[in-house]
Amino acid sequence: GGQLKEVVGKRRRRKRCTMSAAAQPADDVCEVQGKLERSGSLVAATSPELRVKTPQNKRADHWVDSVGVVGASGAVGKEMISVLSRREFKCRSLRLFARRAAGEVYDCGRFGKVTVEPFSVKAAQDCAVVLLAVSGSFATQYAEEISGGPNNTVVIDNSSAFRYQPSIPLVIPEINGRKSLGERVIANPNCTTAIAAMALWPIHQKYRLRKVLVSTYQAASGAGAEGMEELKKGVESFVKDGTIPDPIVFQHPLAFNVIPHIDAFQENGYTKEEMKVAWELRKIFELPQNVKISCTAVRVPTLRAHSESIVIETEFPIDPAEVRALLSTSPGVKVIDNVKDSEYPLPARASGEDDVEVGRIRRSLVFGDHGIEFFLSGDQLLRGAALNAVLIAERVVLCHYSLGDPSAQPDEEETFPLIGAVPWQVHKFGGAALASAERYKLCAERLIAEHHASSNGWKQPIAAILSATEGMTDALIEVAATAATANVGEAIKKLADVVARQSEIARKLLPKGDPDLIGLEESFEADYRKLEAVLHTLNLLRSATDEACGFICGMGELWSSRTLTAVLVAMGATTCMLDARDVLTVADGANGGLGVKGAAMDMRSDVLYELSARKLEDWWEERSVGMFPKPGHPGPILIITGFIASTKSGVPTTLKRSGSDFSATIFARLLKAKEVTLWKTVDGVFTADPRMCKSAFPVPYLSYDEAIELAYFGGQVLHPLAMAPCIDDKITLVVRNILNVEFVGTRILPHDDMKKLSAEGVDAATPTGQLIRAPIGPVKVVTSIDNVAIIEVKAGGSDSVAEVTRRVMDVLHREGVQVIVITQASAEHSISVAVDKTVGSLALAALKRDYEHELVHNKIQGVQLTAKYSLVSVIGPMRGVKGTLEKLCRGISSVSANIYAAAQGSSERSISMVVDASRLGDVIQSVHDEFLGMSNLGLIFRTSVGGL
Repeated sequence: GGQLKEVVGKRRRRKRCTMSAAAQPADDVCEVQGKLERSGSLVAATSPELRVKTPQNKRADHWVDSVGVVGASGAVGKEMISVLSRREFKCRSLRLFARRAAGEVYDCGRFGKVTVEPFSVKAAQDCAVVLLAVSGSFATQYAEEISGGPNNTVVIDNSSAFRYQPSIPLVIPEINGRKSLGERVIANPNCTTAIAAMALWPIHQKYRLRKVLVSTYQAASGAGAEGMEELKKGVESFVKDGTIPDPIVFQHPLAFNVIPHIDAFQENGYTKEEMKVAWELRKIFELPQNVKISCTAVRVPTLRAHSESIVIETEFPIDPAEVRALLSTSPGVKVIDNVKDSEYPLPARASGEDDVEVGRIRRSLVFGDHGIEFFLSGDQLLRGAALNAVLIAERVVLCHYSLGDPSAQPDEEETFPLIGAVPWQVHKFGGAALASAERYKLCAERLIAEHHASSNGWKQPIAAILSATEGMTDALIEVAATAATANVGEAIKKLADVVARQSEIARKLLPKGDPDLIGLEESFEADYRKLEAVLHTLNLLRSATDEACGFICGMGELWSSRTLTAVLVAMGATTCMLDARDVLTVADGANGGLGVKGAAMDMRSDVLYELSARKLEDWWEERSVGMFPKPGHPGPILIITGFIASTKSGVPTTLKRSGSDFSATIFARLLKAKEVTLWKTVDGVFTADPRMCKSAFPVPYLSYDEAIELAYFGGQVLHPLAMAPCIDDKITLVVRNILNVEFVGTRILPHDDMKKLSAEGVDAATPTGQLIRAPIGPVKVVTSIDNVAIIEVKAGGSDSVAEVTRRVMDVLHREGVQVIVITQASAEHSISVAVDKTVGSLALAALKRDYEHELVHNKIQGVQLTAKYSLVSVIGPMRGVKGTLEKLCRGISSVSANIYAAAQGSSERSISMVVDASRLGDVIQSVHDEFLGMSNLGLIFRTSVGGL
């Protein structure tokens, strides 16, 4: 009691609503994964985003201006119109587009008479949502062009054009509906896949699929209105005169026939239709490669509603009676399984029905206790196409209704989708930006200023990821080390000093007697007591484990986040705080210590993104209730702890030193943000360390690849792994100065965006106030790793060159030692590796153990360690540029420094040299002058301090 409440504002648990399968517009079965127990049945729960009143509940304020259907004259297009009408889709107008039917008037039910328009991108962009019932080539040409625009138009495509693109979500709302949130183009799955998935997904959640064998009986409607018409004419002709016309749509006459050929045959002997089932189930369910899927697709002479016979093997034992109970409560599924009365799925009955019929559920004679077989039927034009698209669209409408929509009218019992039509802003504040009470206030003011920025007139929600107060992590590391190696009383005194510093910052920011200040100080005191007990344990064990150090050091981020949350509340902002350990999950065994700031250490942490996303949605579902007290509320400022996470087993851990940058890009990916701003106390990424190079200046732009090289080779502005989430989702990274917010900083961009920049260069400002044109290549940055050791293994002729390399690298890998640079002299069968100085002794001892026999019998010349070096690297787009190596060597030799090892990356984006550590500063300045000195850059004009 008394701790600072992490959520400010009125909150209450929402009332759970039970909805029938037919009434759930976009229920996300994925969200109930954690509720499944092998001994129980699946509860029909709604997803976090949809536990609000839905369009079926006739909410008067869940409206968008218009929805468009492109391809309205086709079979799927007509079904889309029908579904939109009977589900009372909340749009003020319905617009229809078709080429041949333009000018015709359709009766669209509740939408009245609607005239079909000729298609144009501009007209389609007037709609909030556009449903495409067109060919793949049309979708490829126009879908992305339609999306976005002045109305944030979302395109839902029923063709196969985007299904297999990694960046485009393939969505069945009941299964992975959250994938659609915040997206501008969404793919509808193949009809056969969608129908099968409705039954397979709940089974997979409970029993885990191993093998899936599908045989399909696909109706003529799968080939569109033309296919249905050809079947009808074939039957009519046969009845009339016993003949069947030659086929036009199908490969053979379909009337009174079956055709085991749908779509083109592939090299493996399967048709493309059959492979679609395997490809799409794997993508939608996110199945590992060891789950095997096979399909045989057959066209049968029924008009509509596909049927499928499915055989599965599961990881856990499976019981037919349990499966019946499970599917009976699953959304979108109707169990019809009473063989005594001849009741089982029938395509004739399933036609025109939203639910997929499932029956003939029985134990498999092939897979025994781990297998079942069943039969299902589902309407290809509904569940397999139009209905699924409209369910996605209903979710999109909720996005428009979500955070920041000025027309929103929330209820007290409602929550909002985590990902809405207005994208999240993501900001990260480093330790230097939080060095004092004054800077905390500066950061709070910056967040409120950014919060008032708009996107198409809508206020944007903000997520801010925080490091610990400057120096706090180092101080907590020292506290842990002192407890493990010295008197515990001294460690506790150091802890008290650390806590007192954070308390002093809070007291300077909040008035005396303020309830939030009282809550803050009580939380600091409670944490102090917990840490005191941990320190006593470390002292008894005389050891500080990785887990213990991670727990202790992570307190700094908790304290800074609580403090800034309280400050924002005092300034009137709706603010909530997220302890990242409740959400951000990494693989077990991902600890391995904190790393050394700026060192060339292995900083890997394997983030479990899907699990983290589900946890974040669950957290948001609970916390967002009652957070929006009035219509048009801009959404909260969400404060998130950087650096810390939890393993899958729930053990607190960290993302290693400088890991808050990584936290920021991880949460940007989870929140589907398009840009992350890293707030530092420097003007961006500099061409060199300005402490060693007086002429260094900010780099206007870097590519992802260049930023990764920079982080790996010692650039402390970025965490080595921070780029990975950005690359996956093409997120722009911006490095700016909290003390100089007018300066644009450095933008780190995807490769395609970099190509758009002028090849002549871009403007950048120097520290002296000069504006220069900084070239895009061949070298943008000179960076360094200060403390490097070289280990030399002189193997002589004891092994082949390849064997020496393999053996040395294998030893270092087992010890967890990351190699920075490797050089080899083939004639001598020797190898030299550069490693971080902090692990040099560990690496040397490991290699001596491995070569003990050879050393004792003088079969090798020795294993030596020299720890007096630094690494200098130049980074930039140097591929194909002549003279780069020459200039680098000239820069080093001009200050009389020696080169002890050299290496160039195969990407040709970096060249690295090992030099004497005592000459590092001179080498950096000299190399910088060679590549980035004023003589190499075109001066545009000169400015005086404060003016032109």
